[in-house]
Amino acid sequence: MFRKKIGAVVAVAAFMAAVTVPAVSHAALSPSLSQVINAGTLSVDFVDGSDLSIASPSVAFGAVNFDFACQDGTATLATASQKIQVKNPLTGGVKVDINTQTPASDVWSDGGTNSYAYNDATGSGCTNGQLSVGSDATLVKTAGAGTPTYTTPGGAFTGTTSVTLLNNTGTVPYNADITGYTLTQKIPAEQIAGTYSLPMVVTYVAQ
Repeated sequence: MFRKKIGAVVAVAAFMAAVTVPAVSHAALSPSLSQVINAGTLSVDFVDGSDLSIASPSVAFGAVNFDFACQDGTATLATASQKIQVKNPLTGGVKVDINTQTPASDVWSDGGTNSYAYNDATGSGCTNGQLSVGSDATLVKTAGAGTPTYTTPGGAFTGTTSVTLLNNTGTVPYNADITGYTLTQKIPAEQIAGTYSLPMVVTYVAQ
């Protein structure tokens, strides 16, 4: 009995050895991955303190009294509640300008027969009226690792020429908020009392 049991064990061991499957070598797999990163879209807009777009931004000049001499009216373009927001994801600059819709004919108007100019340099602006934009704006970067190269030139409106609010050059993508352009309007002497308005347009272009 003892010998038979040993023989049975040996026989089983021999069978198991006979059916062992040899290892097989496989070729390595090399998947290729790809990723597209789009450049994004340049935009310039007026936004409120919560960064929500403002459909109809406005600027109110301080009231002045009738005067027999030329006088200044002043206001601020781009405040904390109506800031200019630039989103520039491009590796290039942006130029932002301001002017009226039709510079050759637009004037400050009371809606009737009274008006004065915003773009006439005659008599240092006092003869017919001239509007100036200060270069005193503040740009605060809100996104981007680099530092953008820019100026906020401003200037006086003359003829049909626009005034540049932002001249950004270079290859740094960034987001920024701009506030604090001082507006100064020369009001001609003896300008008739009334409520005057001057619609304007802000435009921008990549450069």
